[in-house]
Amino acid sequence: MRRSIRLYFMALKNSFASRITYRADFFFSSVMIFISELFIPFITVLIYKTGASFPGWAVEEILLLQGIFLLSRGMANLLFFGLVWNTLNRVREGSYDILLIKPASTLFLSVATNLEPDSIGVAACGLLVSFYSFTLLPAPGITDILLFLFLFVLSLAMLFAFALLMAGSVFKWVGNSRIYEIFDSIASFGNYPRSIFSRGFQTIISYIIPIAAVGFLPASVLLGKRPEGILTTAAVCLLFLLVSGGFWKLMLRQYTSAGG
Repeated sequence: MRRSIRLYFMALKNSFASRITYRADFFFSSVMIFISELFIPFITVLIYKTGASFPGWAVEEILLLQGIFLLSRGMANLLFFGLVWNTLNRVREGSYDILLIKPASTLFLSVATNLEPDSIGVAACGLLVSFYSFTLLPAPGITDILLFLFLFVLSLAMLFAFALLMAGSVFKWVGNSRIYEIFDSIASFGNYPRSIFSRGFQTIISYIIPIAAVGFLPASVLLGKRPEGILTTAAVCLLFLLVSGGFWKLMLRQYTSAGG
């Protein structure tokens, strides 16, 4: 485990070193990503400026939710979401076999060999929006902070589960390059409070495809709100992660290379 952690951080360091070879490109790319991710929070502020609102949520509370959502997405993209594109590109090129013969976990290598430094712009945007909204809100209690940290880690686990599902699917459906767009559409619901949706849809995003765990639940507990079903959603997320891991392993065993 210690060796894997050391290798992972070495890979992260090398990814940054490689990316900043072209420093101007890296800087402008990160800034453009940062600016583009501000679009939804900006629209949210405009909505509240016109007198409309999300029932039960003040504008600073919504911004906190969206900031935490962006921070989760940014950290996931930076640390492990490259797994999806790495798997897709290597399977297409027929070079995934190289990872299979190396003396390390194939999943670990799939993640560590394609980290995405540019995603630091998404994480920075989430951090800025979260910090700004946090300064406008009452300080949370220690229990709320601890529960938030647990749910934030759970949100990253949830995103990792989605990455495993998408990466596993491309072993069979090599042309499935649109899969990230499908995920992005589903994940966009995490920008908004669960309570604004119908009862049936709340059930879907909490207990079937638990995207509410990425933004809504961590933000809610940090605000001192305790929405119903936190423990159930947490259990569903862990189950979702186990199922996704099993799916990845199953599809990896069915991988037949592109040789010929």
